[in-house]
Amino acid sequence: MRHKGLLSITLFLFLVNSCAYYNTFYNAKTSYNNAIRAKKNSPTNKAPSDLLDKVIEKCGKVIKYYPKSKWLDDAIILMGKAYLEKGEYDKAVRKFQELSIYYPESPFTPEALYLTGVTYLEKEDYNLAIISFHQVLNLAKGEFLDDASYGIVKAYSEKKDSSLLLSSGKMFSQNFSKSPYLPRVLLLLSNNYIENGNYDNAIETLKKARSSAKKREDKTGIEEKYAVTLIKMGKIDEGLSILKGLSEKTSLPERTSNLIFEITDAYIKSGKTKEALTELDNLISLYSTGPFIAEAFYRKGLVYENTLNDIESAITAYENALKLAATQDIRIKTTKRNNTCKEIKTYRERIENPDSTTDLAKTHFLLAESFLFGKSFIDSALNQYQQVLNTFPENSLAPKSAMAIGWLYETEKRDTSKALTMYEFLMEKYPNTEYSEAASIAISKLKEKTEIDKKYDEKNKGF
Repeated sequence: MRHKGLLSITLFLFLVNSCAYYNTFYNAKTSYNNAIRAKKNSPTNKAPSDLLDKVIEKCGKVIKYYPKSKWLDDAIILMGKAYLEKGEYDKAVRKFQELSIYYPESPFTPEALYLTGVTYLEKEDYNLAIISFHQVLNLAKGEFLDDASYGIVKAYSEKKDSSLLLSSGKMFSQNFSKSPYLPRVLLLLSNNYIENGNYDNAIETLKKARSSAKKREDKTGIEEKYAVTLIKMGKIDEGLSILKGLSEKTSLPERTSNLIFEITDAYIKSGKTKEALTELDNLISLYSTGPFIAEAFYRKGLVYENTLNDIESAITAYENALKLAATQDIRIKTTKRNNTCKEIKTYRERIENPDSTTDLAKTHFLLAESFLFGKSFIDSALNQYQQVLNTFPENSLAPKSAMAIGWLYETEKRDTSKALTMYEFLMEKYPNTEYSEAASIAISKLKEKTEIDKKYDEKNKGF
């Protein structure tokens, strides 16, 4: 009877412990599923940190207090996933590696290797990501083969490695022709073609992506890229029609904004500045605040500044952008452009209304330098440098202005004849200056290049 009692107690304690660590893991898994569900419904596409912290806490208890439990590897990989969702990438990698190194026979090992690659992708450590994805492929089994292959293509895309992107993308298309990742791979390939100006191949690849896409988000992304490529090819009306159709079908602020920005770019490309501004104003009135509206004001500023040369309106638009919750990238760009426009406005006012303290030569020169920011107003910069040269030929800034004019004709205008003329004028007019020496070197290089180009043309004549 005594032995039976001990056996019953032992069995009872075992069942209590089993229930305890199962309940702990079950709660962790429930919290994780709730976090992912909340992420899908979140406008920021982020899982709630409090739920992820619960996952980490519960999984930590399973690992610490129940190291012999059959849910140990489940807890390790789930903990890694929670760290990945939180953006704590080093901790995530440690958990995934802990599983794949110490529990190589676990059924979760292929997933752990794959998620290691995903984490390195998020860290922008593309070489380590590629190594991890290849480890999955080396297993030659499991459900993560096409996931890992797609990860390799994506890594090469992020690395801007055109050659390996094309080869890995084509290999994916051959090996996983039924994979749900195929449309995304084809989209990445088309992006590469577009960046290299190969629009015909881009269109052909996008047509294949269109026919293979099943998910709505894949279809809309492909349609958008197809429209943008048409616009780059000069088929602006056709591309605009697609973009407007996509815009009418979405109510998401980020998606709507991106499509309107594409539409705006198309209008600017076709010289329809008024229509571009109208689209941006409609977007601003639709949402009124947020990072996308800050970008809309920034883009309005660019239109006023670069296309209409309306510096006052550009400053107003940039100031409005800076009042909103702009992304760091847009805030930096806006601040730089706003400061430049304010400089241009100040220098123009000094030139129009000079007083006894105004150094006009320097003001014209500084105005030219401001026009050159972002290379938006090359002709305006040339005009101001020429003003210094014509009006203040004895000023110390005159030879520097002449050198700037020659350099702009050489590098921006690609007008070798005018560049040589200005360099030669500089050497004759200001022979004992550092700019004369620089002009002499520039002339030698230009003449050498002209001679090389001439010989090349003669050699290839008739081919």
